[in-house]
Amino acid sequence: MAKFIAIKSSGAAEAGGDLLLGVEGILNVYAFNPTTTVVKYNGTEATITHTALATPYTQVRNAVNAALTANPGGVKARVQLPAGVTVSSIAIA
Repeated sequence: MAKFIAIKSSGAAEAGGDLLLGVEGILNVYAFNPTTTVVKYNGTEATITHTALATPYTQVRNAVNAALTANPGGVKARVQLPAGVTVSSIAIA
């Protein structure tokens, strides 16, 4: 299993490019709403903001889960976003 997942962001400056999330400690990944997917850690979370998805808007969650379970994943596994979906930011809180 990979130690990091990479998500490509179209955000400006530091919010753009390949953003890495550590895999250790992830408890859950869930589709919060049509433009937000959340990666939940113990005590914190990474909020991924992306283009709006059609119902049931679970496509980004499924892509993150696929990267998390990639075998062999190597040190880094890339999240393969669905066609037409772009990530604009990832916030850690």
